[in-house]
Amino acid sequence: MQSMTLLFKERLLMLNKFHKLSDGLAAMSKATFNRMTGEPSLYGIFPGYFHRDRPAYFDDTANTDNWQKEVYEAACYLMQIHDLRTVYDVGCGSGYKLVGILGQYDTTGIDLPETIEVVRKRYPDRKWLSASFDDRLPKADLVICSDVIEHVPDPDALMRFLVGSAKDRIVISTPDRDLVYGRFRKVNKYYYGPPSNPHHIREWTMAELGRYVSRFASVESHQITHRGQGTQMIIARVNRMDC
Repeated sequence: MQSMTLLFKERLLMLNKFHKLSDGLAAMSKATFNRMTGEPSLYGIFPGYFHRDRPAYFDDTANTDNWQKEVYEAACYLMQIHDLRTVYDVGCGSGYKLVGILGQYDTTGIDLPETIEVVRKRYPDRKWLSASFDDRLPKADLVICSDVIEHVPDPDALMRFLVGSAKDRIVISTPDRDLVYGRFRKVNKYYYGPPSNPHHIREWTMAELGRYVSRFASVESHQITHRGQGTQMIIARVNRMDC
């Protein structure tokens, strides 16, 4: 009886793997067809990738530093070596990393109204702001945008806002699609979009993100900062003529 149960479980596992493989191959074929029919590239991502239409709001106010801590540490290092003073955190979420890692600087956390309402109560002595990408703000020396771009319907608007709000540099992080979907990514249906995370509209590979950000700023550094979490980070310098 036990051997029959074990055999049944093994067959179910094999069937599940077969279905995943079939889904991946179907997604690959569909994306390839779209490329062949001339579908344009969007935001630097290859033609044929499927972008989610609408974002699902993600409440980050309960998080601490379990994600992207190293991105904020890199931003803090830039503040130190370049003698910078002011920093914006666009999509600041809980504000925990901004306050805890960059608290010695003049910080402003920027996010959606419902998030800002929470962090203002949590850190009443810090600066918080709800702003749209159309707003023009006084420029900060450094602008952080950590794992936000994958949630945004129009990344072009976000990038213009980041570059327009920075005097010196911007720090951007987002998941690397190649790492997120692992060794067999090319036969993972989510590799071709929409992402498996329902809060993400789209995800970039390193090559795609590098090309995309280069349209707006000069990329100085592009690296994987946390392989286990699939995090890629770009440090880019804005055109000072626009400042």
